[in-house]
This record gives sequence, structure tokens and C-alpha cells, in this order.
Amino acid sequence: MKHLTLQQHFDAPLDTVFRHFNRHDTFNTVLWPVRSVRIIDSKDPGNPDGLGSVRQMGLGPIKPIREEISALEENRLIEYRMLANPLISHHVGRLVFSEEKGRTLLTYTIESDSRFPLVPHMTLMQLKLSIKRGLKKVAKSFKA
Repeated sequence: MKHLTLQQHFDAPLDTVFRHFNRHDTFNTVLWPVRSVRIIDSKDPGNPDGLGSVRQMGLGPIKPIREEISALEENRLIEYRMLANPLISHHVGRLVFSEEKGRTLLTYTIESDSRFPLVPHMTLMQLKLSIKRGLKKVAKSFKA
């Protein structure tokens, strides 16, 4: 199993940053050019992007990836898992939020595995490039 961990500081309070990442459409910036659309709402009417919600992701009209929010702890953790994918047997992302002197630290970890040896490595390399760039862009939006 392969792992990827990235960290990003945000010049904003923890609850503000958490709320921002608790929206599926935030990942349109984080994972650009991949687009994310919620296809199943969570059971929480106050948070349709919350626990149990499912997003579909891809490029343009082709969105073969589905991810479900599998754990959610307010102002602390968002975890998602990829649903049935023929190339990837295991894919879990964890966004862990902490506060440091009025700033927020996001630690984003992804673990991935496949029956095809090079798939996790190639997937994580591409995700690292996209996520690193996307997190910096989101962080800049809090400085405005």
C-alpha cells in the first residue's frame, strides 16, 4: 500500500477552514482539472456534503470516480473512501485539522492500493501535484 501526506497552513480559524473543506465543490479547486459533483446527500439536512454523502469525480462529462464521506468529526476530521473502482482496490483520504496560534494546519493523507503494481504509485504522484497546487490556491483565498 502506498501513502501520500501533505500539509498546508491557512491564515484562518479552524472552524472556517473546516467548513470550507466540508463542501464537495472545494475539491474542484484542490484537484483541478478534476471536477466533483455531489450525487447523494448525507442524511443530515444541515450538511448535505456530510457523512454518507457521495461525490462523483472526473473530467468534463466523464466522471468514473465515486467517493463517499466515511467519517466526519466537526473541526477535526473528514475521511472519504473510493467506491468500487476496477483499477484501485483501496483508496482512503483523511483530512485532519488542527489549530496552531490562530492558524489552521491541514494534514491530508491518502493511502492507495491496487492489484496492478504501478497504479497506486502513478495515482499518488498525480494527486500530489494537483493537491499541493490546489491547497496553496485555497490557502491564498483566505489571505484576501
